[in-house]
Order: sequence, then structure tokens, then C-alpha cells
Amino acid sequence: MAPLRTGQKGRKPVPSRRLLAALAGGVCIGWFVGYIILGSKSGSAVGVQQGLGRGAAAAALPDTIHTLCTGNGSPYQNYQLRIAYATYRLVQRMPGGERHVAFTRILHRTKPDALMGEIETFRADPLQPKCDDWCEYPVSDRGNAVRQFFDAAAKDPSMIKGEWLYMIESDYVFMKPLPLPDAQSQAAHKAWGYPFDYINPKAFPQAMRKLYPVAAGPVEDIPGTGPAPMLMRAVDWIRVTPDWERLTAQVEADEALKKQLGWVREMYAFSVALALNKLKVELKPPGQTQFIAQLPIDNSLGQAHAFHYTQCTIYKTLADNKDVWAYDKRFHTSLEESLKVPPIPLPPTFQEGKWKFIEGKPVNKEVHAAIEQMIGQMNAGIAMLQPIAQARR
Repeated sequence: MAPLRTGQKGRKPVPSRRLLAALAGGVCIGWFVGYIILGSKSGSAVGVQQGLGRGAAAAALPDTIHTLCTGNGSPYQNYQLRIAYATYRLVQRMPGGERHVAFTRILHRTKPDALMGEIETFRADPLQPKCDDWCEYPVSDRGNAVRQFFDAAAKDPSMIKGEWLYMIESDYVFMKPLPLPDAQSQAAHKAWGYPFDYINPKAFPQAMRKLYPVAAGPVEDIPGTGPAPMLMRAVDWIRVTPDWERLTAQVEADEALKKQLGWVREMYAFSVALALNKLKVELKPPGQTQFIAQLPIDNSLGQAHAFHYTQCTIYKTLADNKDVWAYDKRFHTSLEESLKVPPIPLPPTFQEGKWKFIEGKPVNKEVHAAIEQMIGQMNAGIAMLQPIAQARR
């Protein structure tokens, strides 16, 4: 049974310096901890070598990754996250997979859910209790929930199990271990993410100035990214999270900002928080990024370590627009499928010039093979899953 940890929404956030001191002073996290570079809120860095027990040092890796994912426990999200976690476990068995040392779900929900026994879970008290069932924008709880996780880690530093913290979304399919930035990249950057083309701060200069004052710098300093996929050391997550939480709340309280920034407004809040904390982000373009490939926009995995199936993969005939094959996460919202995840039918054998995606792009051999690769990995993960009982309400 995975341990349940809970947060306290009403308590005053633990100051960043206190958490950093806790991380520096009392941490001995078994065999998988290397070192964490700690710093103050102002950005001055202090290198602290983590203590390792006798015998642990030989097995410890200096570059370890603790994966985090937030969620509200809905069947829609739990269906996805069970697949993501299963493919993560598959990747742990690969060469290089040993650096993936921990996976924690940060659940913003009023009560435990059915996944508690399957995935290591920290339960944060939600800002929107109604999101246990349904709400318009549950993601606005994310920054607050992550802050609660770090508050708890101030009291129990063993909760942070890797040098690096990697935030993902629930709809990822792990295909291979995530490569860490090389020395040159680490010298130039503090954060590594994905360049979402729909996050464009320069397109909303007035909105950005509500969040990022002139004294902070030019709007061009705000990266076009979001909190997932995002790789940073623990100290930098701790630095950025209070501003992420604060800015998300500011946006949610401003109807004009909510309308202007739309469903990605929390991603803008996170991007502004990075800029406010002067955390320079490396954003390699699709095809070169080490993070995600998005089918069918991308044609292959490329240099990425995971697929992100946020887009529809629905095949239609070119001739008469008839249905051929489909996989879309939005078809899988039932409680039953989240508790007993069914295998996904593979697409039919490729036929040149016969099909298109629902958006109109022709289905070529390369992207068809990538979809087969993704569905095959998802099914390999699903085969590892056991049916789970519904949590008590």
C-alpha cells in the first residue's frame, strides 16, 4: 500500500529558506540520493553534499530524477495516469532507467481515491473541493498543491528523493529514460521545458504587465512554456512555486485575465513565475527536445523520451471521410475504465494514400509507425495493471 500523506490548505506556507535549510540539514534518503544544490530566494547558491550512509554511496547515482504529477482524482485523469505510471515502470527497467528513482502523484482532493494503493500519493487539500466531482478549471489548484507538497517536505525531507524534480502531465507515455542536461546546458540554464506554440506572452503585453511589472524586465523575458514537462533541481522548484501559486490566484481573481488567457492561463502564471525568479529556461524545438513528441502533429518520437497524446489520433478515409480507427483520451472518462484499464486496439495495417487524420493531415507511414509504437507501449503498461477496487466515498 502506497503511503498517504496529506497537506493543510489553511496553514501558512513554509518559508522557502526554512525548506532549503531542512533539505540541507537533515537529509539521508537511502541509496538513491546524490546531491541537491541549495540556494536562497535571492538566488545565491550554496552547494550542499547530501550525507549518504555507509554502503549507500557505492550504489547512489549523482543524477537522480523524482517524477511528479498533479491531479484531482477524476476517472478521466486516473485512466491516463495509470498508463503513464505503468510505462514509467517499464522505462525504469531499461539502461539508464535507474536514474528514475521515484514517482509521486500530488492529489488535490478532499479525500483519498482508488489509486492510493497503486501510486505513491501526497494528498493536498484542494482550493476547490467541488472538483472532487466536477469543476470548470481544476488545474488552478496545481500551484497551491505543489506548494503544500514542499511544505510537507520541509518537515520530512525524505519526500524529495532525487536531485532533479520532473513535472509531467497524466497523458504521457514513457518510451525511454529522460536524458539529463549536459554540463554546458547546465551552466547556461536553470530550467528545461517544452516550447508550447500556444503560450505566447508577447501576444498579450497588457495582460502580462498585470503579472510581470515593468521593473521586472521586458515581456520578452517570459518563456512560452508551462509547468509540464519541466525539469529543475529541487531548490529551483522551491523558489518558483510561491510565485506560481500567487500568480495563478491573481489570474483566477481577474475575469478579464481569465477570459484573455483562456484554458492555458495557469501555464502563463507558471511562465511568469520563472521569469520573476530569473530562471533561464532551455526550450528545444519539437524534434530536438528531450521531453515529448505530440502525435500526429509530430511524425515520430524524435529525440524525445515520451509521447504526449493530447491530440486526437482519429483516422478517416480520404475518399469519403468514413471512420477507420480512433484513439482519443476523451473517449475514456468512465470510472469503470479507470479501475480496469482495457487494452487499446492497434491501428490497421498501413495503406499508402488512403487515410487522413480528423484534422485533415494525411496519415503517412512514419506517423502511423509512431502511433503503433505509442499504442504498443501503452498496451505493455496496461498489461501490468491489476483491476482496483473503488475507493470509499
